[in-house]
Amino acid sequence: MNDETGTSVAERLLDLLECLSSAPLTVREISERSGIPMSTVHRLIRPLVSRKYVLRQGRGRYSLGLASAELSSRVDLDAIIASASRPIIANLAKNCRRTAHLGVFRDNLVRYLVKIEAGYSRPPSREMTELEAYCTAIGKVLLAQLSPEQLDEYLAPGDFVSLTENTISQPGCLRTELEEVRNQGWAIDRGEMYPELRCLAAPIHDRTGRVMAAISVTDTCNNESLYDVEEELLKLLPRITEAAEEISALLLVP
Repeated sequence: MNDETGTSVAERLLDLLECLSSAPLTVREISERSGIPMSTVHRLIRPLVSRKYVLRQGRGRYSLGLASAELSSRVDLDAIIASASRPIIANLAKNCRRTAHLGVFRDNLVRYLVKIEAGYSRPPSREMTELEAYCTAIGKVLLAQLSPEQLDEYLAPGDFVSLTENTISQPGCLRTELEEVRNQGWAIDRGEMYPELRCLAAPIHDRTGRVMAAISVTDTCNNESLYDVEEELLKLLPRITEAAEEISALLLVP
């Protein structure tokens, strides 16, 4: 159902709730900020108050209520990201004929939310497991978006464990690597977690431009095929980036 401006009631409700997300407001202030007529604000706000999504404060001011907070607390962000991105990750894996992952940064670790296997590569990662960030392509993309203060804190303990001879374990070298990742917009893991694996990752951004997750494509190699595998992965970067942008758009359309 639409009002006289062609705007749906659902859109009006969302506009109203978004207004109240910053501070308590009067009906007039809600109307002025949202463009919703005052009569419509009065009509919409009554059921929101009765169901505790909006709280009426003294002197006719309104704020978000406990039901809004409870609804938000029940939302599993990782589950939403995984569900929305899985078909896109599956398509990426199929088109690249390689295993594809999606991961997020949680408690200084990479949590793998989606893994779709394709081709001959069968990396040992599993969905909902967590691995160190400093030695994975997805982890480097996620570390590269940290603020200077957050990165200093991450690097503060000193040298990291060298899992392979290729692991970047010294904080200064890792900082340089992450600066390059930030500038180029993608990261590669050159056998830093497992010596036979190579991964190429690209970021997924939220509406503010901040990196909220990353996706990667993985391949296996031996000493003879090392450089060929890395070259072939880099050829897939446009497909990986396109999939990342598709996920961003799907999750974050206003």
